[in-house]
Amino acid sequence: MIIISEFGIKIKNISAGTLYDVNLGTRDYFSYTEAMLNNSLFSAFLIKNGLNVYKGESTRDIICLDFDFGTRSYEDEHKRIEQLYKNSDGELKERLKYTLEKVENNKDLYDEKKREQIRDKFYNEGVDVTYKTKNKDDTIKSEETIHYEMLFRTSAKAKLGKVIFINSELYEVAYEWLTIGLGKLMTDDNAKIVEISAYAPLTTSTIVGTKYIPVEDILILRDQDSFFKTMANIVRAEDYVDSKGRICKKCVVDKKVTEVKNTLWDGMGLIEADYFKDCRNAYNPEWTVKINGMALMRHHLFKMCGFKSHIQLFFKDWCEKTGNDYETYQVQDMFGHWHYLKDIKIITTDNAIKWKKFKDLMGGSLESAYEYWCNKVNEDGSVFGIVKTDHPSKLGEYQQLSYQMVNTLPCTKDDVRDIASTSIEYVELLKQDNNEFEKFLRKNANEVNHYEMMADLYDHNHEFGNSTFFRHEKSKIISAYVYKLRKGKIVVNGDNLTTCGNPYALLLYSVGEDFTKDPTLKSENSVIQCYTTRFQHDEHLCAFRNPHNSPNNICYFHNVYSNEMEKYFEFSKNIIAVNNIETDFQARSNGSDHDSDFVLATNQPTMVKCAAYCYKHYPTIVNDLKESGVVYKNNKSEYARMDNTFSKSRIGIGYSSNLAQLAMTYYWSELQSDNPDPKRLDELSDNFVILSVLAQVIIDSCKRLYEIDGVKEIDRISKLPCMSMKKEVIDKNGNVKTVKCDFPQFMQYTREIKTTKDGKELPFEDIDESRNKLKGRINNDLICPMNWLQEWLDKIQGASKTTTIPTENFFIKMDGTASSAQVTKIMKIINEYDNAIKALNSLSVERDEYVDSLAEIAKNTLDQISHMKIGNKKTINRLIEIALGIGKKYAGRDFKLKNPQKYARKILNTVYQYNHEKFLSNFVICK
Repeated sequence: MIIISEFGIKIKNISAGTLYDVNLGTRDYFSYTEAMLNNSLFSAFLIKNGLNVYKGESTRDIICLDFDFGTRSYEDEHKRIEQLYKNSDGELKERLKYTLEKVENNKDLYDEKKREQIRDKFYNEGVDVTYKTKNKDDTIKSEETIHYEMLFRTSAKAKLGKVIFINSELYEVAYEWLTIGLGKLMTDDNAKIVEISAYAPLTTSTIVGTKYIPVEDILILRDQDSFFKTMANIVRAEDYVDSKGRICKKCVVDKKVTEVKNTLWDGMGLIEADYFKDCRNAYNPEWTVKINGMALMRHHLFKMCGFKSHIQLFFKDWCEKTGNDYETYQVQDMFGHWHYLKDIKIITTDNAIKWKKFKDLMGGSLESAYEYWCNKVNEDGSVFGIVKTDHPSKLGEYQQLSYQMVNTLPCTKDDVRDIASTSIEYVELLKQDNNEFEKFLRKNANEVNHYEMMADLYDHNHEFGNSTFFRHEKSKIISAYVYKLRKGKIVVNGDNLTTCGNPYALLLYSVGEDFTKDPTLKSENSVIQCYTTRFQHDEHLCAFRNPHNSPNNICYFHNVYSNEMEKYFEFSKNIIAVNNIETDFQARSNGSDHDSDFVLATNQPTMVKCAAYCYKHYPTIVNDLKESGVVYKNNKSEYARMDNTFSKSRIGIGYSSNLAQLAMTYYWSELQSDNPDPKRLDELSDNFVILSVLAQVIIDSCKRLYEIDGVKEIDRISKLPCMSMKKEVIDKNGNVKTVKCDFPQFMQYTREIKTTKDGKELPFEDIDESRNKLKGRINNDLICPMNWLQEWLDKIQGASKTTTIPTENFFIKMDGTASSAQVTKIMKIINEYDNAIKALNSLSVERDEYVDSLAEIAKNTLDQISHMKIGNKKTINRLIEIALGIGKKYAGRDFKLKNPQKYARKILNTVYQYNHEKFLSNFVICK
């Protein structure tokens, strides 16, 4: 048995462009970063079927290719290197001279290709990767070449252009298992490659545990819809002629009364509470997984969010009430199969079964398709993967808002102060109370930052809190926290709650009762009823779902307890049941479903007041865009064409959000002007309404294509006259010129300025120029909630002026001689650590992937130093001395860092992580 790390199996994430150049012979090595093949049902299958795993840690049988950029022609590469050569000197000039000669020698090998062309080539032909092992003298010891074939692209990686390739020897068995044999059955014309690419990788999702669930114990019913007539903003497509005379489609908004649809149980299910007791941990089968009230389950083309329910208790009570025999009573599923009530452990609907989209390949009918799927699940032992469970916020009773949430609230300047009061008062407390600051450090400590070290130094000696070093670091940390608040990340009482729709109605439906008469959640004027134990009975709530771009998407809830909900559902405080019967919840929350979508819910009074206002005055948005008629064939070139389309479109998610908040800011500013222009208000309102829909369209692009090109439509909106704000300025020569002044003040915090490129720090002049360009576009006349937040944060008092104590007063200088070789080696490792983090910061990666990569870099750094076995106390003492800038400068021959204090945090924290006790022994302890 192979024991796999809880992080998964290490693989290489390779730049496709550099790999193409290597195989051409124009480049010596390909660029890559460390990545992970996460623990999943798929990885477990591969391990059982021949995946070569080295020491339970890594494999070469799987690689991830990043189609980030194309390759240059000989002319472009020669011109680039020649320019660098002319602008360099010394050792670098010599290296570039050698590179220039090599480029010239390889002139005939160059073959310029765009990244889309490289993708098509690699998808069709596969790709070779040669791994070389070197001797100590840098000569080649051995070589291994593996041929890979494209296997799948996950929706999470799509916007980054990343795709999983597998050793060709494993391709057939892996592809057959992933697609349950459907991939090869698809015809060439009108093939469902969009759907198979979206749903086949469900089994590749990271799992925290597994659960044996006999398919026969699952009751699958046909989902039901409920309609609600209300005033709405309907976003539809309309033809127009662009500047080049081409007929294109754009989005327009119709404001009228319409019927809004909810699919009642879309993607959710109910799971018998006893089933949650013995779920196995994915990393160690001896452990169990703690599930409070929800588990997101995966299997072949199956995705269901299961909620902890007392199904059997309901069936017994129902049988007693209706006079039926619990032991013998049966109900029928949507496929015609009968199930004894006593055997049913899970109730779900057809929206959880993605395989129904392929019924034509599975026998032609839903009944035959069901049998096909059951057989495939049983072949794998009926073991379902648990992808995630519910858990409370890391911030305790608080949850963090986003700038989009803050900026869409119809509120006053004083309202913003009230909403931000918890965060502002907390900052003031942190500044005044070192004990509270210590709690902050421990709560926010992670594998990378130095917060735990700071907390232990303070705990070691409270007087250290007055040291120059501690006071400086505290100021920096609090400033960073305030900077975070400036991005809208203020906290309010609340949490992220996983949504489910009318769970009691699903129980009624399962036994043939009238589910529309759900007594637990009822239709109510101007508010949507919900049930969550996170808040009190009869409280009103404000809620947001991401992506959130508009006040039209703010939800207003009324929390209602009932005997039935408390008796039959064992929900944690991180679950919210929402009424979907005769409401507009799903459209209101921007097309949400119930397959683990969540809302941020809060009872903050001012926000609740805003939610009530929004529900009355900002009509719900309805997406009336039609799916496109794009047809694909079942071949690798078509897969490449599809993935190139997705990769381009998903770039628009952040773009649409930023643009929506520009429109939102202009809207608030116009609304509060002396003479608001109704036409301009309508135009701006239409823009953020459309952008709200486009954000969801782009996210859904991995599952379906629409008649609108999301990126082009966002670009069109950005160029509308109402989105343009300019002013006249006098340049240094006295000439009047028109410049853009289109950014609200808060965007200097929400729009990131790049400080690195290709892993290297950009020159200060370049960074400063980018900052100045951004500042030059700031329009201080704009009025919006996020700008008011900046004003309130500006009022926070500065740091304490109390005299500090020199840090060296707390440092114990030890006698003896440090190991010069170890100090030099450690400093080099720290330098490499710093460079690795800068390289990571230069990449566009998902938040979760970034955090995992950061932790992995820190772990590798600590492993290197741990293997050195530092036995000399003076060596650690000297490293601390160097970091703090105490005593004479380091004079080691090979030590080339000009300013070691620049790396003070990393040096100190690395030594601290190496050995807490040895580190603290270098500081005076509190007596």
